[in-house]
Amino acid sequence: MERSIKTDEEGMVGIEVAIILITAIVAASVLSLAILHLGDFSAEKTRAVAQGGIGQVGTSISTVGPLLGVERGGSLGAFRVTFAIPAGSRMVDFTALRISVATPDAINVIPAADPLIQGSPEAGTWSIIRQMPDSPENDLFLENNERFTVEVSLPIGQEVPVKGEYVLSIILSEGGVWKKSGVAPSKTDPLMILS
Repeated sequence: MERSIKTDEEGMVGIEVAIILITAIVAASVLSLAILHLGDFSAEKTRAVAQGGIGQVGTSISTVGPLLGVERGGSLGAFRVTFAIPAGSRMVDFTALRISVATPDAINVIPAADPLIQGSPEAGTWSIIRQMPDSPENDLFLENNERFTVEVSLPIGQEVPVKGEYVLSIILSEGGVWKKSGVAPSKTDPLMILS
């Protein structure tokens, strides 16, 4: 007589299905936690970027009146511009400004004069030549209802010739940038309107 051995394959299939189901649930749980943490990280990063952007937008300068040029030897030797801050902006620390003048031939980084507040700066430096209303000489922060006139003097030999192109750039301490580009005019008045 043959004996038949009966195996319970149905029970084994059920255990295999249960193991696969438990593995899928654990994997889905881990994935959902990772997605939730990624969402929190993304929200935190967005908040940080937005706050940084508000800080940069909140600090800006604008011009009052035209950009003026100062003639030197028949060429454009210096720039004069008057700045104010828009309503609602934070004060601007003028000791932290970085100023450069680019021409097709060179990029000149112009350092601040010492002292920063003076009449006309030496060639190759910049200074605050006028504060309105009059402020104490140690007040180098442009605040609401104030105006600072800055003169940027190019180094000797780096003047912008007639019809020569230039880009005047002023970088604020918090990353804001004020730029003005143009072409040196052909008139030889001591003070010329550039824009």
